[in-house]
Amino acid sequence: MDRDQAYKDVVAFHRHECPGAAFGVRVAEAALSRLDTSQDGLVVVSEIDTCAVDALQVLTGCTYGKRNLLHQDNGRNVFTFWEHGNGKGLRIRAKADSIVYRTKELWELSDRIENGTASPQDESRFAELQAERTVQLLQVDEEEILTVDEVEGAAPQPKRLAPVDTCEECGEPTSVETLHDHRGRMLCPACHLDAHGGTLPANHGDHGHHPHSHAHRH
Repeated sequence: MDRDQAYKDVVAFHRHECPGAAFGVRVAEAALSRLDTSQDGLVVVSEIDTCAVDALQVLTGCTYGKRNLLHQDNGRNVFTFWEHGNGKGLRIRAKADSIVYRTKELWELSDRIENGTASPQDESRFAELQAERTVQLLQVDEEEILTVDEVEGAAPQPKRLAPVDTCEECGEPTSVETLHDHRGRMLCPACHLDAHGGTLPANHGDHGHHPHSHAHRH
């Protein structure tokens, strides 16, 4: 991979330069240099929703729309890449205390910018530090920022395309894959959550699903 060109391609899609985009380039590079993508491509699981994910979409070809980029909201800079169909993959994570993560100064500057109390000097300093991190992330050795581990097992399967039926609470057409049978009423995930007061019980996965859903047949 031509790293400089890859970063330019990511920025063209992402619409601005930033450390997250640079970090995503390094994650994609680490995966693509180790995995066979000549057949059916990859399935990627991202455990965070940051700028890095845009880099993965551009450089791996995995996207939310094609359902081979899956999001698990764990708040971690962890990305698992699976070779489609053969049970081989890589788990790539950012190293703690590396330049992947903002320093205390950067967080303080960011907080002031976001709450509208930053001075021009604060904004200039923030931009300067972020630009320095971006350059460093594109230049440092992989071992300084990433841990790469081999994994085995079945790649996670996305929800299949499915017909829709009406949520009996909000009336919105909803995929039968996501409708829950809550006390005899088929509810979309949002209404299902509201029905439980905003917190799902530990056994919520035992609820029935729509008769035409894939989940129902398991």
